Amino acid sequence: MALSARHWLRVGGCLVLLSLVVACAGGRRHAPDTEPDGAEMGVYRARLEDAQGKSRRFRLMLYATLPDRIHGEILSPVGTTEVIIDGGGGRVAVTLPRKRVAYTGDGDAAGLERVLGVHLSLEQLVRGLLGHEVSDTDYEVVRKPVGRTGLPDELHITGPRGHRLSLRLKSRQPLRVSTETLGNGEPPPGVEQRPLASFDPVDLPSDSSAEDDS
Repeated sequence: MALSARHWLRVGGCLVLLSLVVACAGGRRHAPDTEPDGAEMGVYRARLEDAQGKSRRFRLMLYATLPDRIHGEILSPVGTTEVIIDGGGGRVAVTLPRKRVAYTGDGDAAGLERVLGVHLSLEQLVRGLLGHEVSDTDYEVVRKPVGRTGLPDELHITGPRGHRLSLRLKSRQPLRVSTETLGNGEPPPGVEQRPLASFDPVDLPSDSSAEDDS
């Protein structure tokens, strides 16, 4: 069912950004691949840092569920949605609501690296974010709490080339929209679509007023 652009701008959920992964330490008991009943979203303070040490800070609303569904919204200081990142089914869409433009493409490691600077597929990202074991990655992940699945209280992901993503939870809220509307890898209706390869990360906003406890 088609949704209005206004509906999508109200939806709280995932993003963009970005995250994570890593195999559990030896001897650690693996958590089952199930999520608790009652969908929720997390409101985070987020920080992205590149290999040169330049960083962007922003507020992020985040929703994710296995196997590869994720929806995130980067918020402005006044709470409006600046960027929507929606991934699922092997596809990802990065939407800039003000410009009414969406960049869409494959949600493989190359695609997410262009958007988030992390060479992880959608499935790797979601599994690492939710506290499940992830293989075939050389990223270092520090996650709290340890041994519990679901959205983390704190997450730090560091890549071999120095890219770093940090998330610190501020609040949890029940998801008040249908989960069927999130994590489909589709942009909102009525926007111009362009290839993901043409997305410029400079379009990701930075909120200097966002506190950074990382």
